[in-house]
Amino acid sequence: MPLPRTILPVTIAADQEIAMLLEPPPSPYDINFRLFGTPVRISPWFWLVSVIFGWDFVNSPNAGPLFLAIWVFCVFVSILLHEFGHIWAGKAFGSDGTIVLYSFGGLAVGSNDLRRRWQRVVVSAAGPAIQLILYAALWIAQDRMGDQAWADMPRPLRATIVMLMEINLFWPLFNLVPVWPLDGGMISRELCTGASPRSGLQISLRISFAVALLLAIHAIAADRGSIRIPCLPTGLYPAILFAALAFESYQLLQQSRFVHYEPPDDSLPWER
Repeated sequence: MPLPRTILPVTIAADQEIAMLLEPPPSPYDINFRLFGTPVRISPWFWLVSVIFGWDFVNSPNAGPLFLAIWVFCVFVSILLHEFGHIWAGKAFGSDGTIVLYSFGGLAVGSNDLRRRWQRVVVSAAGPAIQLILYAALWIAQDRMGDQAWADMPRPLRATIVMLMEINLFWPLFNLVPVWPLDGGMISRELCTGASPRSGLQISLRISFAVALLLAIHAIAADRGSIRIPCLPTGLYPAILFAALAFESYQLLQQSRFVHYEPPDDSLPWER
């Protein structure tokens, strides 16, 4: 079953305050609980945005409201798993954190509050990695199931597996693109500042700006029938997201020009 063309939820392993991607303030409508010892807070905007991005299922003659509910469930499970990837990796190195699910996806607050650069890189990569592990496990199970068993499976269950596989393949790959503040952007920042403490921050933000701008242009061009690169998102919502991230990177780049950055202080100027 094809997925609706959606914006990709953003997942961040960070305790930074970022202009576009702030942790939402608590509200009386939040859902709060602890899972595996980690506090989890879910903003009502998370559910609303998930429904909006899966609304194509309601209008599809081959789907309907049940498949929209399945979609929301799969988004919830996938993003929560992603954030736990960050949390568990951080705990392995001695840090801890909390999880917030909100309109732009998820935050693993405090998970990479670590002094060693390589540890922060591992924590940033752990979210996408655990999703790709789930995808691999589902792919192996489906492959071993056989065509007949797959065909005999109830359609809602089959749709759940397909959605989980597609979400946990494509979304973690996009989270690894070197665009700040996605996981790939955070990894890029760490690698660039490690290689060049004086100019690495600016280099990582230039990379972020260029890649986000190209992705925004591609999303619009491909949606209008121009050249399309396979597996890259298309349409208005991805174009708006990546254009906003490009603008965010440009603003941060302008700020960073007036800050003297030197090791071992790994904090960014807007994190102080």
